[in-house]
Amino acid sequence: MMEHRIRLLMSENLTPDWSSEFEHYKKLSREVVTNEDMINFFNHHQKAFYLDSFSSSWANMMDAYEVKESLTSDQLNKLEEMQWQEMPESLKLFAYDFCIKNGFCFTGTSS
Repeated sequence: MMEHRIRLLMSENLTPDWSSEFEHYKKLSREVVTNEDMINFFNHHQKAFYLDSFSSSWANMMDAYEVKESLTSDQLNKLEEMQWQEMPESLKLFAYDFCIKNGFCFTGTSS
């Protein structure tokens, strides 16, 4: 019964809307070459970082960023409370690499 329920939830989340949004962002990500492109993508396409809900890529990315930058829990909380476009460039670049370039749903987007 639980397996059927999980399959049902997964199929509901993989709607044509999700698929077309994913394809839209995947196409946009192919145009990203420079660090400036990555930052612009981050600033303008917040939803792309949350499409991969099955693997919780945003939460996993924040955990990895916390370790990489040796952040305290207070520093991490401050980051999470920031407005999207005001986040530090180092986080934007890390998030793009983690969630988009190497993300489960977006694997293979870079040329």
